[in-house]
Amino acid sequence: MKELITERFGTLIKQESLTCVENELLMPDTCVLEAISPFYGYYDSVTTGSKPLYLYLMLDDTHSLDEVHIAIFNVEKKAGFPFDAVKACIDIGGLTQVNAIRVRSLERYNQIAELQKLLINEGIRFRKKTRAIENFPALIRLEKFFFVEDWGDGMYFDHKVPHHGYFEITKVISWSECVELTREAKYDTNLLFFDAGLARFYSGSGFTNLIRIYKEHLDRMQLEAIKKRYLHLMGT
Repeated sequence: MKELITERFGTLIKQESLTCVENELLMPDTCVLEAISPFYGYYDSVTTGSKPLYLYLMLDDTHSLDEVHIAIFNVEKKAGFPFDAVKACIDIGGLTQVNAIRVRSLERYNQIAELQKLLINEGIRFRKKTRAIENFPALIRLEKFFFVEDWGDGMYFDHKVPHHGYFEITKVISWSECVELTREAKYDTNLLFFDAGLARFYSGSGFTNLIRIYKEHLDRMQLEAIKKRYLHLMGT
């Protein structure tokens, strides 16, 4: 019997506004950014629900994907509290592209410093705070493993992270094209209230391009309706 839950390695591109975390609980001389409006395309219109906490621990040098993920795997065994972390590359307007570790699922702010210390022990080096960043739009690229349930017809639901769905597209599109497609898709008032990003799954046979959809309590019918609207706009 075919297993429905599969592990895929890939990338995710999204846009979020970031702000420096000013908290004495952080390790001194380190820069931590917080997504103040995660999944803006959804929560800008929907006031109910609780926005998740997304943090970015800024790195002072170019760490390889291998270095970062080995450090994360080792810290997961030692931390004593749950968290989810992956490698990120952040492009903030007017600044050079920088590497970071994206962290979510922390229960308390005071766990940030403990996590930083554990990562330092694994060879991770953090960037010092050099300037104040407040509500800066940033293009973020994550390199991560996806654990998805195959919903059929080129659709997937994230088995690890709530409210995330994906559907396949046949064209390679840029981020600006994704933004424009999302804007046009939302002209259909039946499809309001979702956030979109670009994803890609890699396998031995190549890669699959996808749109990531975030919507609380997303179900198959909703994802299928959004998918049909995008594909119609793309002419596929």
